[in-house]
Amino acid sequence: MSRSHLSNSYISNLYSPDIISQAKQLLSKMTLHEKLGQLSQISSAGGHIPHDLADAIRQGRVSSVINEVDLATNNELQRLAVEETRLGIPLLIGRDVIHGFKTIFPIPLGQAATWSPDIVEKGARIAGEESATVGVNWTFAPMIDIARDPRWGRIAESLGEDPFLCSALCTAMVKGFQTDNLSLPGSIASCAKHFAGYGASESGRDYNTTNIPENELRNVYLPPFHQAAKSGVASFMASFSDLNGVPATGNQWLLKQVLRDEWNYQGLVVSDWESIKELQVHGLSADDKDSAYLAAKAGVDMEMASSCYIDNMAALIAENQIEETEVDQMVLNVLQMKFALGLFENAFTDPKVLPELLNAKNLEAAKEAAQKSCVLLQNKSRYNNSPVLPINRGATKRIAVIGPMAHDGYEQLGTWVFDGNEKHSVTCLDGLIALAGEGIEIEFESVLGTSRDRNTQHFDKALKLTNNADLAILYLGEESILSGEAHCRSNIDLPGAQ
Repeated sequence: MSRSHLSNSYISNLYSPDIISQAKQLLSKMTLHEKLGQLSQISSAGGHIPHDLADAIRQGRVSSVINEVDLATNNELQRLAVEETRLGIPLLIGRDVIHGFKTIFPIPLGQAATWSPDIVEKGARIAGEESATVGVNWTFAPMIDIARDPRWGRIAESLGEDPFLCSALCTAMVKGFQTDNLSLPGSIASCAKHFAGYGASESGRDYNTTNIPENELRNVYLPPFHQAAKSGVASFMASFSDLNGVPATGNQWLLKQVLRDEWNYQGLVVSDWESIKELQVHGLSADDKDSAYLAAKAGVDMEMASSCYIDNMAALIAENQIEETEVDQMVLNVLQMKFALGLFENAFTDPKVLPELLNAKNLEAAKEAAQKSCVLLQNKSRYNNSPVLPINRGATKRIAVIGPMAHDGYEQLGTWVFDGNEKHSVTCLDGLIALAGEGIEIEFESVLGTSRDRNTQHFDKALKLTNNADLAILYLGEESILSGEAHCRSNIDLPGAQ
């Protein structure tokens, strides 16, 4: 089956006439109050349900909860929505599942280095199944911002600098998360983010302005998003950043002309975290009410974290600034995704119908992805230009392992890992010891306490180990805190005294 055929089957499944009809029938029964509730996404309290959140769900003021990963809590949230509201509309449960849930894969930039859509698809499939075991049904991935400035922290979350490769891997990731049928157990909705141009943040600084000529925008930054739309991605996320002076969250040209009119995208558009409220920070809006008006007019269907919509939309309708028919279309975009996910048939999660977390097959897939993401820049001895790898067992009796990244299970997980556990990491040192077996002595010296450590007092010890070894392996890098959202670096040299 060709990729294009799969893409067409996605779209017919996600936006089938039956799903649209069901969504419209439900919409016809809703009050304005209930409609506005479907535009609101609330952050969880983490493992418990505060009284105010429970009451808001009962009152129909909540459409989605983000960042709850406790199974019992998510099932109770769904019970409140399904059994204690007038219309019984289930919740979307969102989570950033960026490169694995419990089984951790290489960061997306590392996955791009595999040049393998199959590996990327398999990783997303496993991440989707694992996160679904706790009730998550919507992930905010893939991030398909073209990123060409390595100082930008979120380059780690990107699929690289090339629009063609990014588009191919985007299709694979969407397919992995959503499968051929969103309503199947273990399938979760994916979200193409951040639309658009965020990866071109000026000076590599997060949340900074982006100035991109339209020719470059359409030939470099938009193609992966267009491919995501054609691949049937269930949702889009508007970017934090501005695009040529207009914040993406309030940008009608971007969200309406390009996404809706040119690409005919029919799915859900969600804001980024409080990005509707932050239209005021950009200077585009005067207050929360103005922010709600501008974002709704631009085409943002659901508000993440902040409450500009639910607090102000009724007044905007009463004042004839926004038509209720416009709100109806926003609500339809939300409802059709819930119908496509099969949540009305079964909103509750039974993890027993899904594969076990961290099973041997999943771990083997993560290992294969890690191996194929490695990039060998050079393979020759400084003495005679002969290959250093593979290591010659017969000529190697002692190996010196040096560096702060050689034996750190947590840092090995990488950035954007909310749910992984370092105890499941096989560190470089542990893996080397297991591979070497008997007959090869391995001596380890971290030298530095962290990647940022500037204390050089153990350098002599490392030099001694190296001089007494047949082979030295040096593990360098940066801690995860030095990468990711809001963690940009002005200088990408190795930190500390490395």
